[in-house]
Amino acid sequence: MFVFVLFLGTSITSCKKVSDADLQAEIQEVLATNPDAENVNVTVSDKVVTLTGTVNDDAAKAAIDSIVASIKHVKSVVNELEVVPPAPDYSELDQIIEASLPEILVEYPKLTASVKDGVVTLSGEAKQAEIDSVMKKIQDLNPVDIINETTVK
Repeated sequence: MFVFVLFLGTSITSCKKVSDADLQAEIQEVLATNPDAENVNVTVSDKVVTLTGTVNDDAAKAAIDSIVASIKHVKSVVNELEVVPPAPDYSELDQIIEASLPEILVEYPKLTASVKDGVVTLSGEAKQAEIDSVMKKIQDLNPVDIINETTVK
């Protein structure tokens, strides 16, 4: 009889119900160690996990889904994660263009140019032929775009 009571007591405590809040906290704790899940939100209702937010690629989306699905007590996963690739890094292009601008503009003291994210903004005042010449030289640097804010003299 003692063994039966011990067995019954053990089985009752091992069937402890896990609340949705506890499950959500556990999932968030697991995902906190994954840099791909930085922008992932987790909600849990009746042990069904809904994932929202953004990830960088389909592989991260699938991996996060798999990780969450493997957690004990998760019935299913509704994966509403949106794949949004990171913005391109134009820092190297900006440096190359920035280094070339003084040489291009040396003959045109009334023109200035700046570059950000691969986009060159040309401003100042010059004759149309000078503006066209500078624009051509800047275009040869292969920027993402050129914004012409110059005034024709």
